[in-house]
Amino acid sequence: MNFLAQGNRADVSNASGAPGQSTVWVEEALFGHRLWPRQTPWLLFLEFLNVAEAFHRMDAQTAFTPRAPDRLHPYKMRFRLALRAILFSNDDMERIAAASDDSESQWAEWLATMQGLSAGTDFEYLRDRFSSFRDFAELVGLVRQTKLENEHNRRSTSRFIFPFGVDALFSDAIHNDKTGAITADFNNFGRTGEILYMMASRAKRGSELRASFATLFDPNQPKNRLIARLSAPSDDETNRDQKGETYLPYLQHPAFDRLAEDWIAIFAIGLPAQDAFAHLVPIGTLHVVLYQLETAAALAGRPVRPALVCELIAPKREFVRQRSIISYQDNDSLTLRALDAAINRFEEELEWLALLSEEVSDQERADRAADLIEARFHYRETAGRSTAPHDLVANLRREVEEKHEVGAGRVHSSYTRQIGLSSSRGTNRMRYAPNDALLKTLVVTRVAQRVEFKRFLSDLYQHYGLVFGEAEARAALDPAEFDAAAFERNRARLEARLASMGLLQRLSDGCAYVVNPFSVEQ
Repeated sequence: MNFLAQGNRADVSNASGAPGQSTVWVEEALFGHRLWPRQTPWLLFLEFLNVAEAFHRMDAQTAFTPRAPDRLHPYKMRFRLALRAILFSNDDMERIAAASDDSESQWAEWLATMQGLSAGTDFEYLRDRFSSFRDFAELVGLVRQTKLENEHNRRSTSRFIFPFGVDALFSDAIHNDKTGAITADFNNFGRTGEILYMMASRAKRGSELRASFATLFDPNQPKNRLIARLSAPSDDETNRDQKGETYLPYLQHPAFDRLAEDWIAIFAIGLPAQDAFAHLVPIGTLHVVLYQLETAAALAGRPVRPALVCELIAPKREFVRQRSIISYQDNDSLTLRALDAAINRFEEELEWLALLSEEVSDQERADRAADLIEARFHYRETAGRSTAPHDLVANLRREVEEKHEVGAGRVHSSYTRQIGLSSSRGTNRMRYAPNDALLKTLVVTRVAQRVEFKRFLSDLYQHYGLVFGEAEARAALDPAEFDAAAFERNRARLEARLASMGLLQRLSDGCAYVVNPFSVEQ
């Protein structure tokens, strides 16, 4: 696949995160730094929005264009500590609002409870923005109801609200109790949102996204003005430098182009304000998964993109479910096979083979082998282990596998489950079984005007690799793994599902058409 061509690869040696941010630099060199499974789709998208807004703030005319051939340029993030204190460290507000009708005494009591919660912030500014304390409390209560996921994070600097506008965007952060410093935290914002921004920016049509996101970042949006009433004047000044250590190996990639194409299509529908997020979020996450799978397949030597065989859940287990389970398991192991293939290629390089055959002492051979491995993978053998060249490679593989199992190796399983693409419903094994929300998003994204059902299925296969019907299964599977009747029944179940959701119509000519509920022309 042409995206693996040498001229399309960023310079790994200049990737600022390589030596310092990782103990072994293999999956990062192949897929980027970093793909992080602990980010939910919404956290991934929130991180993306923070990055996109920061570049829009720096220079709106150059947002969504590549800034460097290898890594993300530094940008300024906002923590909005005062707003977060109001929303997430404000336990006494409801009690105070209900205690009396004396607004002045309510303000005085509440302001006393807020002292020291946000260093340098005097919350007196809120008095002038609200006619009464109760009005203020009602707005805070409404905004709190929009908090997003991540309930296990109780600290205010790692909790988030729905991104109504630019004033509702703030980065994940951590507070150092000893020094008082606020710094970026990479547990919830693990840099995959930065990867997503880089993917969109490197797409052929990436710059077309600039205007749509600029509208979202307009501070005069009505819902944003409500959030702005809560924000402190100092919140805009609490910017911190992000170092730009995120690394994406490929300057061009088909997955980048498909991501931009889909997001452009969603914006083109003209959904009101942030309603588009319901579709931008899962589609963005899906393309991160497909980027990883497509890249892994190419690195592992596969000639075609991975197929994702999807089951429309049947009353009983049948052939399509078996094929979907196999498809899921095969794709889930692809990234590890790609890493293994990279190490295999290293072992086949002339420099390594020459080292093994040279007549030198065992110690000199071991030292030079360790140097070669460190130069290529930024990995140095720990003291006390065997230093024979073959043992060094075996230890490298083990380190790579252990790291991969808790990192990028879980991206496929975690992300597909959270966007509703995979499920274990009806069985104890995961397989691709899209839920209604994702099916609707696929229709909203890929159907500008009504389209014949068979063409819709063909498009899903060509664009995403999703296999539902017999025609796509015949193209994707070996003859021995194909059962036309089973996939015909699967296709019929999808047709019935879409019809029940109001996304498919049968006209007088007997043809079934998929329709976008938000399209002007059906």
